[in-house]
Amino acid sequence: MVQENSPSARVVELDALRGLAAVAVMAYHYTTRYSEQIGHVGGMPLDLLAGKYGVQLFFLISGFVIFMTLERTRTAMDFVVSRFSRLFPAYWTGLSLTALVVYTIGLPIQQLPLRDLLSNYTMVQEFLGFEHLDGSYWTLQIELFFYVQMLMWFLLGQLKRIHWIIATWLVLAAIEGLCEKHQVHFSYALRELMILRFIPFFAMGILFYRLRQRPQEWRLNVLMIALCLLAIAVGERPIFLAVAVFCCAVFTAFTAGWLRFLNRRVFAFLGDISYSLYLVHQAIGFVVIFYLEKLGVPALVAVALAMGFALLLAFAMNRLVEKPAMRAIRGAWKRRVQPLPQAAPRECEQAVKDSP
Repeated sequence: MVQENSPSARVVELDALRGLAAVAVMAYHYTTRYSEQIGHVGGMPLDLLAGKYGVQLFFLISGFVIFMTLERTRTAMDFVVSRFSRLFPAYWTGLSLTALVVYTIGLPIQQLPLRDLLSNYTMVQEFLGFEHLDGSYWTLQIELFFYVQMLMWFLLGQLKRIHWIIATWLVLAAIEGLCEKHQVHFSYALRELMILRFIPFFAMGILFYRLRQRPQEWRLNVLMIALCLLAIAVGERPIFLAVAVFCCAVFTAFTAGWLRFLNRRVFAFLGDISYSLYLVHQAIGFVVIFYLEKLGVPALVAVALAMGFALLLAFAMNRLVEKPAMRAIRGAWKRRVQPLPQAAPRECEQAVKDSP
């Protein structure tokens, strides 16, 4: 067990939050979303609509973690390799597993034309105008565009001016939201590439990281967090302001050290498999629920069994694909950039003599 007051304990708490958010999203999909798209046999007594907003908590966590990562990153390629190894091997595997299930025993409404399926391997299929094979994938494009944006600021050496960057984001987000509310045209490409509908949530994650790391500038960061909430209030529906306030409360508790109880094995496990769970739970889980209910299994029992299956599948993918791929890719990159040890003078002379 990690010591509660160690730096890595704080990361375990974030991983735990990520795991709990993934479970909340899964619960929403298996109850409310399944009811909307397919319909539970006999109905579903639970409405877990609030679980869908676990996505916004993901965005705060990403803002916190990515800014922390970039502050500790030496080169842009180190960051690119790190993010690629984290995202794509597991994504391509999860997508392929989902396609295998959907196109063999899945429901007709889940099956996409071949070009849409192939476009999903880019992770930016929505921006390209294609549909998602799994409804959960819409957030991955947003995360990817955030990584690209942050990498750009890193390359330009502007992360030290992050408060000005955030201020620009918030102004643009508020303008975009007002344009949408009043049916005024706003650039689709600018909105999507700069993820303006969600950037205030990422920004709050960054600001909470600054709040924890630089307590001396707490007034500025608290003010900026308030401006994030204002931008959401101006540009989005009221529910998103309530979600943002809740996320701020969670991160305030995290920053103050009040979430140390999450430093437990079960929460660490959920955090560990959260990405794989997010990738494979929805479309495959829907197929499991459909056939279980067809066999006469009550809806709640079918949902519980589908959750257990999704957790097992995510665990297997995490251990067999996600972690090994990350280790292999990052290890190969580290060996490539690590300078070779210099040979002793005698060895160098011998090598020259022995060369053709």
